[in-house]
Amino acid sequence: MVLPVVAGVDGSDSSLRAVDWAADAAVRHEAPLRVLCATGPALGTPVPELRENAERIRDLALEHARKRVPSVEVTGEIVPENAADALLSAGRNAFALVVGSRGRGGVTGMLLGSVGLAVAGRADCPVVVVRGEPDSGTEPVVLGVQDEDAEEATGRAPGIEDTAEGRSAAEFAFREAQRRGCELIALHAWRTSGGEPDSGGPEEGDVAEQGRARAEKVIDEAVGPARERYPDVVVRRRATAGPARQALLNAAREASLLVVGAHARHGHFGLQLGLVNHAVLHHCPCPVAVVPQA
Repeated sequence: MVLPVVAGVDGSDSSLRAVDWAADAAVRHEAPLRVLCATGPALGTPVPELRENAERIRDLALEHARKRVPSVEVTGEIVPENAADALLSAGRNAFALVVGSRGRGGVTGMLLGSVGLAVAGRADCPVVVVRGEPDSGTEPVVLGVQDEDAEEATGRAPGIEDTAEGRSAAEFAFREAQRRGCELIALHAWRTSGGEPDSGGPEEGDVAEQGRARAEKVIDEAVGPARERYPDVVVRRRATAGPARQALLNAAREASLLVVGAHARHGHFGLQLGLVNHAVLHHCPCPVAVVPQA
């Protein structure tokens, strides 16, 4: 059974951009496309009116998708739940969930809508938040290689200690790069023990070289298994001294997709996105894929 790509729609321009991204992904991965619209709750709005509005939104999205990808099987569904719960339920049997960066009630600017943030932090499948302008699909896919344990303790993500944490995200990133026919940038941002990039003196230079060598080793360990499965994907390692969030946002300026990982922690509900992932979800200039880690 081929799992569908699921796009959440609410009638906003942002959700139609999500439909575009999901439709193109369905073509790339030879998957069906499912368009989902949630009807509630909406206090003070009669149920028949909610249903009528949802049908209009669904039908518009279906027409939009079928014109864009006529060869793809496209279906639509209206669910009488709040949007986050409806998408999370759909995500249990989906290749990916795709949402816009702002809903109809969203404010202007760079902030992520509440539904997108809730879904990215709790879904069982990859969640793509569509940000920025449409891309050609040939720009690189950027994979953020992070250290989740260090991020929890310090609020930053300088590397990976348990490289198994990065492999689900790596698998998703490599597959996307292969299907797009583009290269992959595997990025790891590291800091010195003082927390700031090195100043360039003799002693600092030695520390910088050690940090860079370790960062490149971390990248190689994180992407190694996926690289063996996708040998045709061209990989560029990028080890950068400085804050992880800024390194990712800088790299995303030349990317078609930024891929980051998130994993559940004992005693917590849902995934732990962390400060770095929150930053890129709110400010990234390209689509962001948040991939649950095994």
